[in-house]
Amino acid sequence: MYVKNIRRITNDDCHNAFTGACFFKGSLYVAYRQGAAHADPTGKIIVLRSDDEGKHFEIVATFRKSADARDSHLYSDDNKLFVVGFEAGDQTASFTAYTEDGRNWSQWQPMLGTDNFIMWRPRFYNGKYFCAGYGEFEWRKTSTVAWFESNDGIKWEKIYEIHKGKDMPTECFLDFKSDGTGVMLMRCDDKTKRPYLCTSKPPYRKWKKVRLDIPLHGPCLWLVKDEIWISGRWFLHPDIAHVGVFKVVKNKPKLRLVLPSGPGTDLSYIGVAKDPENPVRFWFSYYSGHTATDDPYVDQFSHPDIYLVEAVFSSGKEDFILDWMVSDLQDITLEDARLPDQDDKGLNWKKWHGYSEKDTKKGVPFSAVGFVDASRVIKKRKGVIFFSTKVEPGPIDKARLYLGYDGPVVVWFNGKKVFSGHGTNPAIADQSSVVVKPVHGTNTITIALDTNNGRAEGIFCRIKPE
Repeated sequence: MYVKNIRRITNDDCHNAFTGACFFKGSLYVAYRQGAAHADPTGKIIVLRSDDEGKHFEIVATFRKSADARDSHLYSDDNKLFVVGFEAGDQTASFTAYTEDGRNWSQWQPMLGTDNFIMWRPRFYNGKYFCAGYGEFEWRKTSTVAWFESNDGIKWEKIYEIHKGKDMPTECFLDFKSDGTGVMLMRCDDKTKRPYLCTSKPPYRKWKKVRLDIPLHGPCLWLVKDEIWISGRWFLHPDIAHVGVFKVVKNKPKLRLVLPSGPGTDLSYIGVAKDPENPVRFWFSYYSGHTATDDPYVDQFSHPDIYLVEAVFSSGKEDFILDWMVSDLQDITLEDARLPDQDDKGLNWKKWHGYSEKDTKKGVPFSAVGFVDASRVIKKRKGVIFFSTKVEPGPIDKARLYLGYDGPVVVWFNGKKVFSGHGTNPAIADQSSVVVKPVHGTNTITIALDTNNGRAEGIFCRIKPE
């Protein structure tokens, strides 16, 4: 997991919390609840939109009926973007609204047929809407998680009870594997705070539950090519928590990262937005009070803000393309670069090899495995350097080319320009991707890298069937 950046996207005197995130028609949306305090009748749900992958946001919708609106969630069926939340008044009720263009929204309306259950993070999958809602909650006594289905996201049918009891199951974060298997992280409010990892095959009428050995509330779950990752309010002590990120391996959570957060327990509630063009690139929204507000008279820990994380997950080091031909540095700009000829002796092509896992024994960090380091050719000089290689991805008609680069690049596949990008330093594996159409047999990948006035050093590249 490579964290590219973390941005604070609110900074005011409010209690900002309980987030959701989603891509819809090329734009990134983040929703959150804004109120005067953690539990306050002024609570409302705000939806932000970004057209530049989270660098700038604008408010496109605000929702509230008559009580504290909270626990916002965003999800899409590709035609509509839904926002979901509940209002905690005299009677708890779940609400939703939707948009078809990202700017014009329907009314904030009750989710019908939910029986006073809180519909926590519904999902759309394979033509239908699903949700594990929770209700019948008696503090320190019992609660129930039930399975709901819908054909339109508005009218729901309660199908059956998944789990109930003294372990007090509540919030569930749901996703679906490529084979249709449902995967869910279920919060429990008993003393142990240990969640259930739940799985079910279609038609989702029976769930296998395994209790995980970590105290975690505000559950979040996402899949990276069917690998299970989870996060949430991770308790190091009853009064101390952080936003922990774990990879689940054989039903065992393995800590991979702690996001800036804490030291109190009012934090997490992560929203997940997967890049629509790159299945290993994600954006995560969450809330925390670890940074002080601009107003020195406001208590930062009771007035948390919303943060946005951009991260890339590498799906393995063994499949990076390591064997390349590398040219001498050319005294040209990237705009002047044309597809080079490997038979052009004037480019002084040399065989080059990227870092492999064996190089980690020589001190190369694991994060650099797969990197084709051409710094010995560039020597901190400005100009353009070419990388070229031949690959045989197999008898497939569609593949995805994954790229990482620390300077501006142009990429050709079988002589056709397929991609250009600006790059980040250091390069991040799988930062960008593009779909290509291989021929059956040998295919050529050529990359022109602008050295960015000598600051760039090389590339990552791999190709996988789509």
